Amino acid sequence: MKKINRNDFKVAYDMIFVQLGWAAWMISIALVVYIGLRYFLGTDGIGSGFFSFIENPYKIFMLVVGILSVPSFLSYYVKLGVTRKHYFTGAALSSAALSLIFMIIAVIITGVEQIIAATDVETFLGVNTSWMLIFFVFSLNIFIYYAAGWLIGAGYYRFGGWGLTFSISGALLLIFMMDLLWSGELNTPLHRVLSISAPENLSLILSFGGSFLLGGLAVWGIHRMTKRVRVKL
Repeated sequence: MKKINRNDFKVAYDMIFVQLGWAAWMISIALVVYIGLRYFLGTDGIGSGFFSFIENPYKIFMLVVGILSVPSFLSYYVKLGVTRKHYFTGAALSSAALSLIFMIIAVIITGVEQIIAATDVETFLGVNTSWMLIFFVFSLNIFIYYAAGWLIGAGYYRFGGWGLTFSISGALLLIFMMDLLWSGELNTPLHRVLSISAPENLSLILSFGGSFLLGGLAVWGIHRMTKRVRVKL
């Protein structure tokens, strides 16, 4: 059991390290762009601060990294003698850790921004929302985008072209349902196009419960697809 735990955490650590290296470029570029826009357009032109600005880049990054998780990391670790189970557990741990780390980075940069030039920070949950709530909702949302990408990558790796079609559909449904649970707070293109929203009195408990259920179903589906997949070495 101890050996399994060590292997799981070693895979998770390695994946976090590699993906944070990729993320450093994304965050640096986003920060430079934000500073430039803030300088030339001012607070009125840039919106509600860095915290809100980095949300979409985070989501896109997590989606792309999730897609690359199976073809890039599974084959690599199997070559090193790591089992599919250890890869899956390590990848799941690393994706959860990345979601929390990204949130911490966003909070730190926002804090520095407030020290240099204080602004009213308005997040997707409103102005007066608890930062603890923002922390967990933000982390959960970007984790779902990773899971959606991971689902796409696993579907294509396991089943080929037709699997890609179904996995993309599943990923879009996952993102849509996640956004629907928070549609009272999140204003997404899907909801604007389809004019669909969740009940206004949908409680936080139901939103969190539904979000964890969606994430669990996605991770379970990925586990089923990667459990006995033929690894391309």
